[in-house]
Amino acid sequence: MANQITQKLAVATILIGCIVILGWFLDISLMKSIVPEFVTMKFNTALGFLLAGTSLFLYNSNRYQSDSKSKTISTLLAILVILLGLTTLIQYSFKIDLGIDQIFVKETETAVNTSHPGRMAPNTAICFFWLGSSLVLTNYRKFDLAQLLASASFIIALIGFVGYVFNISSFYYVAPLSAMALHTSISFLLLSVGILLTGSQHGWMQEIMSYRLGGTIARRLIPVIVIFPIFNSGFFLFTYKTNLLNIEICFLFLAIMDVLVLGGMVWYSAKFINQIDQENKNLQQELAENNETLEDRVNKRKQELEKINQALEDSRNQLSTIINTLPGIVFSRSANYDWPIEKLSDGYLAIIGDCEQGVCEKYSDFDFRKFIFPEDVPKIFTAIETALNNHTTYEIEYRILTASGQEKWLWEKGIEIFINGQQKIQGFITEITSFKETQSALKASENKFRELAENIDQVFHVNSADLSEILYISPAYEKIWGVSRESVYEDPQSWLNSVHEDDQEHIKAVCQRLIQGEPLKTEYRIISTDGKIHWISARVFPIYDQFGKISRHVGVGTDITERKQVEIALKESEERYSSLIKATAQVIWTTDATGQFITPQDSWKAFTGQSFSEHQGWKWQNALHPDDREFTKRIWLQALENRSLYENECRICNRNGEYRYFWVRGVPIINHDGSIREWVGACTDITERKQDVLEIKELNETLEERVKQRTAQLAAANKELEAFSYSVSHDLRAPLRGIDGFSKTLLERYADKLDDRGKHYLTRVRACSQRMGELIDDILQLSRVTRAEMEFTRVNLSAIAQEIAQELSENEPQRQVEWLITPNLLVQGDPRLLRIALENLLNNAWKFTSKKTPAKIELNVINTVSENRDYKTYVISDNGDGFDQSYVHKLFQAFQRLHSGEEFPGTGIGLATVKRIINRHGGDVWATGVVAGGASFYFTLRN
Repeated sequence: MANQITQKLAVATILIGCIVILGWFLDISLMKSIVPEFVTMKFNTALGFLLAGTSLFLYNSNRYQSDSKSKTISTLLAILVILLGLTTLIQYSFKIDLGIDQIFVKETETAVNTSHPGRMAPNTAICFFWLGSSLVLTNYRKFDLAQLLASASFIIALIGFVGYVFNISSFYYVAPLSAMALHTSISFLLLSVGILLTGSQHGWMQEIMSYRLGGTIARRLIPVIVIFPIFNSGFFLFTYKTNLLNIEICFLFLAIMDVLVLGGMVWYSAKFINQIDQENKNLQQELAENNETLEDRVNKRKQELEKINQALEDSRNQLSTIINTLPGIVFSRSANYDWPIEKLSDGYLAIIGDCEQGVCEKYSDFDFRKFIFPEDVPKIFTAIETALNNHTTYEIEYRILTASGQEKWLWEKGIEIFINGQQKIQGFITEITSFKETQSALKASENKFRELAENIDQVFHVNSADLSEILYISPAYEKIWGVSRESVYEDPQSWLNSVHEDDQEHIKAVCQRLIQGEPLKTEYRIISTDGKIHWISARVFPIYDQFGKISRHVGVGTDITERKQVEIALKESEERYSSLIKATAQVIWTTDATGQFITPQDSWKAFTGQSFSEHQGWKWQNALHPDDREFTKRIWLQALENRSLYENECRICNRNGEYRYFWVRGVPIINHDGSIREWVGACTDITERKQDVLEIKELNETLEERVKQRTAQLAAANKELEAFSYSVSHDLRAPLRGIDGFSKTLLERYADKLDDRGKHYLTRVRACSQRMGELIDDILQLSRVTRAEMEFTRVNLSAIAQEIAQELSENEPQRQVEWLITPNLLVQGDPRLLRIALENLLNNAWKFTSKKTPAKIELNVINTVSENRDYKTYVISDNGDGFDQSYVHKLFQAFQRLHSGEEFPGTGIGLATVKRIINRHGGDVWATGVVAGGASFYFTLRN
């Protein structure tokens, strides 16, 4: 009870300290002083209460006795409280400032009743010094002096509190120094009472806190002794200061109150003591009455105990007999430093050895440790100490060496008990040598099993009887399933997640039958984590125990994916072969090694209409055209003799009596010894092809004459077209030259008579006529490119590009253009046409980079490798104005322009000319561009 009250007082002190510290940080006056005109509790004072309250709380915590760290922290905090009070007293005594008063917060010079801002009062410092010392002494159990210092602090704090209650400043204010705050005195009262209650069972406080008569009376009187004089004196001062009564009446009233209170206390104490005395008399009378019958009860109880002791002795003898006949050792260990065995049952004789002369005497000392292997002794002590600390039983295995030199394994189990207040350990020891040997053999067998199971490609697994648990699974599971073994140990059903959805129901059904005892043998598919499908061949068998119940299941899973793929491929191949026979117009056949039909040939029968009896053996020759039979027989016999491929063309009569041409091909199937097992062949209908060959032969005879006629017609058409182009060009140019000439004359001769608008119109007329002339030239060039006869030679594109670049740079020397031309780009083509194509492409690049400084034009080659062939792609790129990629389909069409004539001049024929030239060379041309980001033109040429 006192401990709980002390903890609450410590927490109250800590809370007061924390509130005041928070008030200083937040600058809230109400939190620093209860009333604004009252003295503030200094920051260091609040810190002292926080430290002292924490120290007191730790001392009274449940962990204090078992945790040395709590004691250390409590003592250190108390020492800090001592230093805090002592340092402040040194500052007052020697009139120095050590800088600790305002180290955390600053207090103004106008603070109430404060000689040094931030510094606690001298009486406050003394209380901290005494209470800190009291806490240290309490930690070291010096309760008398600790309680004396706590009582002294209580008195000083009580005086300060009374001063505030009755407005007597000299009680709490050591003028002209600082004053003790009201909540400071309250905190000291709480802290002092807490320290006094902490050692209530020690020192002089034990008399007050005793549950005997004196302690009970003291606890009842102390509150009255403390509170009544203060109240009485306060009443006297109040009446004196307010002149309600004169001093004689006040003294008389004070004396009367003392008499009444003291008399009441005497009466209350007398009554309490009389009650206790009466209770003692009643108890004495009851004791006397009980003594009269005590002897009879004792005798009766003695007789009962004798009967019980006899029964206990008989039971003990029976138990001893049973224990001594057990096939093990019942033992008792004494609570000495090494826990020696002091008692053993007779079972030790069968374990340690025969009781021969001299050996029993040695055993009678019960020095059992002599037989234990020395290296096993420490672990026995460790097991015993661990069990005692945890209040549990212990189990340990160790070895002994018997008197005959035989090594044995023992298993010991013990538990702590108390007999007549003495600590003992009792338990049982049994021999486990056979078990250990079996265990060792089992471990060796298991190692061999694991060595085998973990190095095979199959998944070996052991499951519980109901398949709810996987007891073991080999590493091959990770390789085939693609997941860790730990995952299937944690979730035994997780392997089913990988089973193909089409096989899920089948697997679940066979697993249910397996649980009922039916062995499992099946195939199913799984999908591993890499998405591949694996075929699994599973075989699982139930293992039965001695009672005929299933104890577990053992199984093997084999990855048969390759075999299944072969089977599936073979099946698909057979299906394709069968479908091919049905879908094609071929006659499929097989013969024996001599070339005879010995089995029905369905395909031959379907075509020829011959029954098996009609085509059996060599009768199949009857379906051949009479003119082809002898030649066919000769070729067939030659293939039989050479065991080589048989090929022949012949005519075969169908069921309608019509002969059709067939290409017959047969392949010998060879045995291991080199002999022919059978022939497999096919007859392919080539009647239509034969007819086509005859028609082609006839056509070839007249083809040369038709080609000569067509060539002459084309030559005449080209001449007429060239003449027409020349005529159109001449007829169109004549009026254009007239328009341009007359416009120029008007501008030169009548310039003074024309206004600016008239001159502008004439200039535009000349520009249009000149552009029309350029357009005529481009159209003529485009037509010549289409009609021109090509001469293929070796052409150096790099050299042509260098010449064109030099001409362009000489025409406009003021432009800054960087030319990057890859050397020695050699191709096969018409040099004249390829020059026209390069001129158009490079002129385009030169034109559209006119607004870029510096400009960059590049001719390069890209080597492209595809599945069918390797080829080169030539690229002409620039950093000019570019174009919108969405209009790229218009780029190579005649008269299509993506820029206005005012921006960049041109007729829109150049790229169409390039496309026709490249197409005539068997290549292709395309382009990519970005608006204001340049363009690239790509073309390929036939190798």
